[in-house]
Amino acid sequence: MSFRAIEEEVKEEIRQGQKPLTLFMLGGVDVGKTYTVTSIANRLYEQGLNVAVVDADVGQSDIGPPCCIGMGILEKRIKKLSEVPLHSLYFVGNTSPNGCMRECVKGAAAAVKKAKELNADVILVDSTGWIEGEDGLRLKLSEVKEIKPSFVVAIEKEDELGHILPHLTEKVIKLRMSNEARSRTREERKALREEAYNRYFRAAKDRDFEFSILEWFPEEGRILGLFDRICEDEDEDKDKGEGEEILGLGILKKRDYERGKVVVFTPVDAGDDITIKWIKPGGVKLISVNEGYKEFNSSQTRDWGMTQKCLLRGFKHR
Repeated sequence: MSFRAIEEEVKEEIRQGQKPLTLFMLGGVDVGKTYTVTSIANRLYEQGLNVAVVDADVGQSDIGPPCCIGMGILEKRIKKLSEVPLHSLYFVGNTSPNGCMRECVKGAAAAVKKAKELNADVILVDSTGWIEGEDGLRLKLSEVKEIKPSFVVAIEKEDELGHILPHLTEKVIKLRMSNEARSRTREERKALREEAYNRYFRAAKDRDFEFSILEWFPEEGRILGLFDRICEDEDEDKDKGEGEEILGLGILKKRDYERGKVVVFTPVDAGDDITIKWIKPGGVKLISVNEGYKEFNSSQTRDWGMTQKCLLRGFKHR
């Protein structure tokens, strides 16, 4: 099926009162999901539809910085997805869904819900390319279950989605990999993320916060999600902050034990109407190199995080 056929199918559904429509892009790495989203978004925008895009590819983010799921609404025809203005941001804390699947699923679903609240006619979800094995299957089925798309647009090189598609009950529209798709090496992907971090933190400043608003003690250099509300545990199996919108990102610069404060480098300019009330650390560590930031390869485990939570509680009660 071609882009034009997808466009006509969407328009027919809307004519029949099926609105808003959600299209979930399913495919592996480097099959052209982002190119497809951009092309379909432009076609539908030119038909006068209100088009929202949810960028759920946390490792190669175009709408918003890495480690996040971003949602934006087209205001004009775009040449690339990064031209979609960011409206809402959801913190995942890592550049791979491996180890933070729930955050990815809940964040994407929350972004779709927000787009519906903003009266989008069509919502396009650009998902990650992790489809391999049982974990890839589980992630994709969980995303589809939470998002409840109108259609799944399956993009394949050959038949690499054969272990996923039979499990879907939604309508599936199949596309072959676009000629516009190009492969990137792991090093190229890392370099693109680092460019995105540096763009995002270009106007950042150091800000002081009390230890008490940290979920747990991260090491210096950890990326942080900044929230304007205190996120409470709904149950012990749920991480706080899942599916919650954030004000933006920060980087932990320093832990000042004497003052009981942390120094956070962030572009979030909190004023009279914006207050940062809670900070959630992520799994990515950034180091300062030549007036910019690079990813530092270090592992983050929940056990380590739990140890830091205990240390923080002990400090608060000293």
